[in-house]
Amino acid sequence: MRTLRFALPSLAGLILCVGAAAPDEFKLEEGFVRLDNGKNLDGWTGNTTGWSVVDGAIHLDAKKAKGNIYSKVTHSKNCIIRLQFRASSRADSGVFIHGKQLQVRDYPTAGPKQYAKPCKPAGQWNELEWDITDGVAVVKLNGEVIEKQWRIGNNSKQGIGLQKERGDFDFRYIRIKEKK
Repeated sequence: MRTLRFALPSLAGLILCVGAAAPDEFKLEEGFVRLDNGKNLDGWTGNTTGWSVVDGAIHLDAKKAKGNIYSKVTHSKNCIIRLQFRASSRADSGVFIHGKQLQVRDYPTAGPKQYAKPCKPAGQWNELEWDITDGVAVVKLNGEVIEKQWRIGNNSKQGIGLQKERGDFDFRYIRIKEKK
């Protein structure tokens, strides 16, 4: 009976620890619209060969992919765009904003060096944000400013683009909020 009495609290403690380690569910911030649905590529256009949704994220299989994809939803020159990305080791991709590309990479190994410090290692999720006012963005990586005056492109008819380049990538929680 004593063994059982000690075993149950230990098992209960183990269950509580495992439950506490589970990641928090994503909650969409007020005023934001999510562009990826975590289930399929509905809402995206372009050559989707090699692109899929795996574990709730848009996954790029760089060996199979044939081209870039773009959200069907467009945005103005005054908005906030947020997303998370996860790069494989030495991977290189990009995100297009009105047609202009910001290189998105495994920054610690693929550079540029000025982006490496706030970046998490390959295989971990990173948060990117563009706070755009009159076509000029302050870009943050994991809360740290990496670009103070990044000019977006001129193609206002093109949605946010995800680039096929080198190495596998995952993108998730792609969201936008128009400024008033």
